[in-house]
Amino acid sequence: EFAEVITKFNTDWVWGEPARFTARAFVASGRPAYIYHFGYVPASMQGRTGYGAGHGSEVAYVFNNLSGGRGGTPTPQDQEVARMMNAYWVNFAKTGNPNVKGLPEWPAYSIQKEEILDIQSDGKLVGKPDHRKARLDVIEKAFIYRARIQSRGGF
Repeated sequence: EFAEVITKFNTDWVWGEPARFTARAFVASGRPAYIYHFGYVPASMQGRTGYGAGHGSEVAYVFNNLSGGRGGTPTPQDQEVARMMNAYWVNFAKTGNPNVKGLPEWPAYSIQKEEILDIQSDGKLVGKPDHRKARLDVIEKAFIYRARIQSRGGF
């Protein structure tokens, strides 16, 4: 559907590719970077979200604060996703590395492997190659083309 395509394009254009660009810059300068994709939609919200998790929907999970009332009472699965995400963020704040013993590995980003932590729609957290790579590659080319045009005095 066109609505799905435009939703994914806008998400990738505004957040996905700029995050990847930034991670690549960090890695190129010898500093670690970690990318995630939040796709988890709690059961109570699945009827209201047409194309996955919306921008910012991970914030309550990062802070392990699901009491905001969005979509009803948190399920045990919601609470487990929040517990894991909070553990990653707390460890990253403490050490600069999000990985915590007992949780799935969040791979450090590398330009060769392009792995991310995928918080999947079913609530599983998996370190794996970014499933958006082909789309992000197209957007990267568009950014480069636009920069070339602008450097020549174009739009």
